[in-house]
Amino acid sequence: MTPLPTETSNPPFTSVALQTSALQHHLDFVRKSSPYYRKLWENVSLGDQAYLEAYPVVDHTSYWAGHGISRSEIITGSHDDGIIMNTGGTTSHPKVTLMSKDELRTTSYQLGLGILAAGIQPYDRVANLFYAGDLYGSFLLHILSIMDIGVPLVQLPIGGSCEPDKSIQHMRQLNATVVFATATTIYRLAKHLVEENNILPAIQRLLFSGEPFYEDQRELVARAFPNATIRSLVYGSIDAGVLGYSTPDEDSRVHVVNSPSVVLEIVPDGSTTPTTRHGVPGSILVTNLARKLQPVVRYPCGDKAEWVDYNNRTFRLLGRDQQAVRLGPVSIDFTDLHDIVASALPARTFQALQALITRENSIDQLTIRLVCDNLAHDSTDTVRENIAKSLGMRRPMFQDHVKRRLVNSLKVSIVSLEDFDINPRTGKLVQVVDKR
Repeated sequence: MTPLPTETSNPPFTSVALQTSALQHHLDFVRKSSPYYRKLWENVSLGDQAYLEAYPVVDHTSYWAGHGISRSEIITGSHDDGIIMNTGGTTSHPKVTLMSKDELRTTSYQLGLGILAAGIQPYDRVANLFYAGDLYGSFLLHILSIMDIGVPLVQLPIGGSCEPDKSIQHMRQLNATVVFATATTIYRLAKHLVEENNILPAIQRLLFSGEPFYEDQRELVARAFPNATIRSLVYGSIDAGVLGYSTPDEDSRVHVVNSPSVVLEIVPDGSTTPTTRHGVPGSILVTNLARKLQPVVRYPCGDKAEWVDYNNRTFRLLGRDQQAVRLGPVSIDFTDLHDIVASALPARTFQALQALITRENSIDQLTIRLVCDNLAHDSTDTVRENIAKSLGMRRPMFQDHVKRRLVNSLKVSIVSLEDFDINPRTGKLVQVVDKR
């Protein structure tokens, strides 16, 4: 067995040195063709270009400020064919990803490889329960993903908007053997089946994506789907691409990097140098060589992970980092959440904001902690109602999931600064506290 690398056995930079001409060619192309990256990299000297770590990490705020529907400093050329997909933001400031037709084809092909890695079998009948429409990509991409994988399958395009009883009816009538869905949708179906004292024994595989599957969901899901294995379908995002594939590991958080298309770095908190050590948590940075129109180079994807085996590029996901809040399939950037709270409290000033994510009744719960002045005449309930209204308007998907009981209603807690979680290494305020 090859020994796991350590920081001492692997000097800085060797982990992501530009060892392939493809990576160097990609960086040269991006520098030449993208105004944003050309400016971001203006201080990268010729001597440093041999190492990916020499290139600055993308700042989300400046990246998305420079990219819009009508004007973009990020893209490397005109967008004349392909697709536009939603990747977050708010109704007033949506964040969209542009893909060329070739990039769409590549993405769907890579997702097909993910399906094979997740254990799909010839002649499976796949119930696709991902969300469709409103510029969301998961449903469409997984429809396209079966086109080129060379394995006979039947896909059932049920979607994510059906009520549980209707989805279950389709799955029974059409003899589904596999489910593609978010973990929240799978849990919702299981809860409905158990409440109806029913099961779906024909389902052999439950393949989830877009959010973690939590252990507190497993017992009920196993009762509803007694013959099904639960595995990650794929790890990725609309903005960063297909990043990792499922592995046979019993821990569904473990994935293998989508090499050679993707260079994945893990950078520990308080450091600027990627680690190669086993078990050291850090933020994920992504460089995707397949994304040429809207490049992502050393792009923080919003998740934390640790290497399981660096040599074999296997890693374990550890949840979201401080970039974003993930509630079921709903993702909210922390900067957007800050703006939402500010717009809901126009006559107030708040000194600090922290997002706390927990689990209640086996579904996700968001609590906004606020240090807020001038609340003598306002109750916490009023503050909560104003923030919840603003959040529902700016991120309708959150409110929809609350109504469908897929996410708990927002909670707001007015606290003192001493009540906030602080990073013990840096002493800084932790923006997003995930205790799931």
